[in-house]
Amino acid sequence: MSGNSREEHVGLCARCKHVKLIRSNRGSDFYQCLRAAVDPTYARYPVLPKLECQGFEEKEPRRGGPDGP
Repeated sequence: MSGNSREEHVGLCARCKHVKLIRSNRGSDFYQCLRAAVDPTYARYPVLPKLECQGFEEKEPRRGGPDGP
């Protein structure tokens, strides 16, 4: 899944700096919220798509890609 289709399926987690992508041996993707480790109000594996989240922070753009130097 790439581009807008991934973001439509995953929501804010696709762009959040507090997420860790976990890929199973069978090829399934899980989005782990790293805020859950320090704040129990966040779900460790949120229900997707996540459309609202107070803890959302945009990832920094990758360097060297089409949007970076």
